[in-house]
Amino acid sequence: MVIYLKAGSELRNRLKPDIDYYTRRIKTEEGKTIKEVLIDLGINPALVAFVYTEGKVKSLDFIPSDGQSITLQPPVSGG
Repeated sequence: MVIYLKAGSELRNRLKPDIDYYTRRIKTEEGKTIKEVLIDLGINPALVAFVYTEGKVKSLDFIPSDGQSITLQPPVSGG
């Protein structure tokens, strides 16, 4: 199946977008969580606080469906 991951900032650099400036097309197995997909891509899941899809906030245990677009949100930092 294919999903589309989006990210900005430093997380975007690790994602290595290929569709546009923020988005990468990912071919993955059905039933995998976002956390498992990130590990497969060599991205530390600790760099993602939560994911956002279809207007809802989801955890890293979220299992995407084919064709879904998911935004990765890094933890907030600074002060």
